[in-house]
Amino acid sequence: MTRAVIEQYLADHQAAFLARSADALAATHAETGTFESPAHGLVRGRDAIRAIYRYWYDAFPDLMLVWDTPVIEPPRAALFWKFEGTTTGPFFGEVRPGTAVKMSGAAEYVFSDDGIQSVRHIFDFSQALVAAGVLKIKPTS
Repeated sequence: MTRAVIEQYLADHQAAFLARSADALAATHAETGTFESPAHGLVRGRDAIRAIYRYWYDAFPDLMLVWDTPVIEPPRAALFWKFEGTTTGPFFGEVRPGTAVKMSGAAEYVFSDDGIQSVRHIFDFSQALVAAGVLKIKPTS
C-alpha cells in the first residue's frame, strides 16, 4: 500500500461526500470493513456502513464535511474534520427542524487493497445532540 494509493482512496471518499451519495461512500469501504463512531458504535460490512451514511444524509441533507490535510503513514491515514448541517428529520430522537449543528472531530482510516478496511471517528456526540435539541442541559445557577 503506497502513499499515492491512499491519497487516491481519500480523494474518492471525499468526492463521494461532496456528491452526498451514501452508495458512493459505501463503495469506498471494503466489503468486510468496519466503521466506528460515538454515534453508532462499531458496525461491520458495507451494507451497515451505507445505512449510517444514509441516516446522516436524511437527518442533514445539506451535510458538509471539510477535511484538514491528512497525515498518511501507510496503511493508515488520520485527519481532523469539521461538520456542518441543518436538521430536517429525526436525529437520535426528535429534533427541531432547521437547527444548525456544527462539530469537529478526527478520523483514523486503515486501508487495504479493497478500500477502507476500517475507519474510527472521534467527536463529542453529546455536543451534537445538545445542538440538535435532542439533549437538554440544565443551566448553572
